[in-house]
Amino acid sequence: IACGNCFFCKKTLWSCCDNSNPAPAAAPAPAPQPAVRSETKGSGTAKAVKAAATAAVFNPTQEDIARRAYEIYAGRGYTAGDQHADWVEAERQLKAGL
Repeated sequence: IACGNCFFCKKTLWSCCDNSNPAPAAAPAPAPQPAVRSETKGSGTAKAVKAAATAAVFNPTQEDIARRAYEIYAGRGYTAGDQHADWVEAERQLKAGL
């Protein structure tokens, strides 16, 4: 049951309602790894720093995903579609940094 008052209810995204779907607890962040120097002579960059930069994944909130899903819905001209597919696509895009 949606509240009808939150951002999502006003955008008819009832399944994302802040008051009926509490967000799961966030997992603790992994411990940072020490930098290991590159084996290529003169590169001057640390492998761990490069790996951390490429492996860093943006963990979007439910609100971030819902906003992006709404943008996808709006982008197709507010025509009927699959809310779940929009949600999954929004989550994929945000995690990929698109």
